[in-house]
Amino acid sequence: MDKVRNIILKEGDELILNEGVKSFTVEDLASKLSMSKKTIYQYFPTKEVLLKKIITFKLKSMSKEFDKIFKSEPNDPVAQFIKVRDLHIKFSSKINFNKLNYLKTRYPDIWGIIEKYIIERIETFTNIFLLAQKKGYLRDTIDPIISAKLFENILSICTQPEFMLKNDFTMQNIIYHLEEILGFGFFNKNAQKKLKMYQSKIGG
Repeated sequence: MDKVRNIILKEGDELILNEGVKSFTVEDLASKLSMSKKTIYQYFPTKEVLLKKIITFKLKSMSKEFDKIFKSEPNDPVAQFIKVRDLHIKFSSKINFNKLNYLKTRYPDIWGIIEKYIIERIETFTNIFLLAQKKGYLRDTIDPIISAKLFENILSICTQPEFMLKNDFTMQNIIYHLEEILGFGFFNKNAQKKLKMYQSKIGG
């Protein structure tokens, strides 16, 4: 029984990824599976329940990919940061943000599940920053909790479909710039010298 259920969810995930939620129908899914709609409804009583389960199935699958990173790199925050970044880019490159925006508007309950997942995923940066401090990778003047929360909130805003559509950015562009700013700051060495001068004047 679980095997059939997982087959339905996996095929439903592929169908949504390719066609989007707006075009998704139980009829199309049944046809792809060579299965009757009645059989699908035995597992999922309504289309909305089916959609929720497909999205949850997808998010759990993605979570396993992130968990693998922390198991394979338990003591290297830089490797964790880079690999988490690459996974975000990999997953987001498959997303059509027009279709995602439709999902957010049409199915707010399902979008709530996605948003909760995004927050949980983004919060992993707190652990990465804390480990980076422990390993001596953060500057002494930087608070890891504040830094992580700022980074998390920027990412949270940037993962909203309206933001992506309005600015015509890719997730790769956004993550690259955040990484550059986070790792090296906004300004070059000359500007950094001036900043230190101004800071010393204010402090004095």
